[in-house]
Amino acid sequence: MSNNNKEAQKNMWKTLSVSNQRNDYFRDVCKAEEVAEGSMKHVEVDGREILIAKVDGKFYAIADRCGHMNSLLSMGYLDAAKNKVTCGFHGAQFDITTGQKLKEPRLAPPEGMDPLPEKLSEFVYKMMNPIRTYDQERYEVKVEDNMVKVK
Repeated sequence: MSNNNKEAQKNMWKTLSVSNQRNDYFRDVCKAEEVAEGSMKHVEVDGREILIAKVDGKFYAIADRCGHMNSLLSMGYLDAAKNKVTCGFHGAQFDITTGQKLKEPRLAPPEGMDPLPEKLSEFVYKMMNPIRTYDQERYEVKVEDNMVKVK
């Protein structure tokens, strides 16, 4: 391997290790008024996509990419009364306060949608059935000077 290739590889690993490090301090992610009561907001900080939700006046933060098929949870549905977010793609549900998975995704088309052709449906079921759904990472949240901060 040439010296240029060795240096490029070394720099690549340095970049990966820096981007994968967790920060031990709170980062500003949005102004508090940007998240209305009972709503969600997608933010990105340090290469992480985070869902910010406001329920009963308190802010919560969990990973915004669904632990099933990587869809944005912030584009799903928030049931503030039950502290749960439902993925708009396959219906997996998570506790907004803990990130814990509450319900597995559904593998059937949503109500009102035409069913898939039989062969395609069999293929999709075969490919999706072994996919596992995981809990969402939860982040610490605080509000200071009207700024929502996550760690």
